[in-house]
Amino acid sequence: MRFILPFVVIIHSTICCFANQAPYVFKDVGLTTTVNTIINSDLILTDEYDKNVNLRDLVADKPTIINFVYLNCPLLCHLLLDGLNDVINQSSYKANKDFQIISISIDPNEKNENLKAYKKKYLKELGTSDGWLFLKGSEKQIKAVTNQFGYHFKKISRTNDYSHPSAIFFYNKKITNYLEGVTFDIKSFNYSLMSGKVNKTIKEKFITYCYYYDPDSQTYSFLIIKVLRLLCLITVGILSILIITFIRRERRQK
Repeated sequence: MRFILPFVVIIHSTICCFANQAPYVFKDVGLTTTVNTIINSDLILTDEYDKNVNLRDLVADKPTIINFVYLNCPLLCHLLLDGLNDVINQSSYKANKDFQIISISIDPNEKNENLKAYKKKYLKELGTSDGWLFLKGSEKQIKAVTNQFGYHFKKISRTNDYSHPSAIFFYNKKITNYLEGVTFDIKSFNYSLMSGKVNKTIKEKFITYCYYYDPDSQTYSFLIIKVLRLLCLITVGILSILIITFIRRERRQK
């Protein structure tokens, strides 16, 4: 046994060493939290007809879900788009009515035919004629946008592919939050949309008051302290009404 132990230690150390060293294709790839960032400068991109559009203007007046893809991606980007489409179809919030989606290609050589085909496909699957934009841009324009969202990717010259994270960003006057992955929990998705709304229903106000979004864990947590505070205010209000009622009744009796 004492002869085996040194080998176990060596193997374990080697595994730990390699585990802490990310492959070069993943180095400098990932997300930096930019929640509460406001787009306050021009970010010019182009649509499927090579018409210039300003992202700042597009997101100025409507809640927006933004994602970064490239349409020749062998797998991940298509899973992201399908996952987003699925959760939207599950949600009570409707595309083109309650929010819009903007998919931005990270490939400066993106083809207009791809943009047209994917726009047609996903608008059809959502059952709407508008509300999902597919945009492209030059390398400089793409970098300007992705830096604003803390989205870091890398081109792999050997395979002519991109190493990139997978996430959707929620924007309403500012970046309110983001969700990573290719499938999305319906609760987190709905909370993400309602938390960015300006005019909320009573139900939405209660939920967004009692829940807190943590961008690091990308989950919503129930804040018991806020609920207790709310219950205390309600209790104080009821007691105040009862005391005033008793005082008025006593005065009438006198």
